[in-house]
Order: sequence, then C-alpha cells, then structure tokens
Amino acid sequence: MSGRYTKAELLTALWKLSTDDERIPTSHGILDRALRDCQDSLPEALKNGLSFGVTGVGLRCFELPDILLAAQEAMLTSEPNPTYLSSIVTLDEGRARQIAVANGLSSAQAKDIGRQLLERVHQVKDQLNDELTERSVA
Repeated sequence: MSGRYTKAELLTALWKLSTDDERIPTSHGILDRALRDCQDSLPEALKNGLSFGVTGVGLRCFELPDILLAAQEAMLTSEPNPTYLSSIVTLDEGRARQIAVANGLSSAQAKDIGRQLLERVHQVKDQLNDELTERSVA
C-alpha cells in the first residue's frame, strides 16, 4: 500500500498537470466526492487504501485529511488556513511530470486522469451551488 506522501505527490501531480494553476479544494467534501467518482481511473498507488463513507457532514474519504496534510508538509501545497476552502498547488509542472512517470504514467495519461478529476470537482461544486440556491429560495 502506498504511503500518504506518495498519494500526496500523485494527487498534486495529477492536479498540476490538468489545471491552469487552479486551487485544489480542501473543504465541503468536494475532493472527497471527486476521488470516489473517479476512483476507477486513478493510478493504483493513489487509489489503493482509499476508503469512503457517509458521515454526519456527508461523504468523506477517510484518508484525504492525512494526504492533504502530507502534501502541505512536503511543500507541495500552500499551508492550510481554517478559513480557506482550497490550497495552492506549489509543485511545478516538471516535477509533476517526474512524479507521474515514476508511478508508471505518461504525461498524457496523468493529464487525462487529472482532467477527469478536475471535471468532477467542477460538477460537484456546481451541484453544491445549485443545492444552496434551492435552499435559499425555499
């Protein structure tokens, strides 16, 4: 099973290779839901050992807090702030490619997986916004 630092490297590499410096979500279960929904596409080293469950605050990936903390400790993302809803991925594109290749992915494969994850993150955000809008109108 891959350790949390390996998972943090892979997650941030996939994110970096698929976005134009978009921040990675760290709250509201957005990334949790995207990871679960994209689980079949994720590299083995990232998806192995991920577990999901519905909690009092919705669906959660139980390992994600440790992965995000490992990313911050390894300086792959900006330091968290309790009021922030996302983090900046500080990993550069060259290093992201190296991480992908070291984990058996081509740059193109890593970008494709990252785009799937990013697309699902956007869908989850849109769903949450729609739900909030419906609640405020009701």
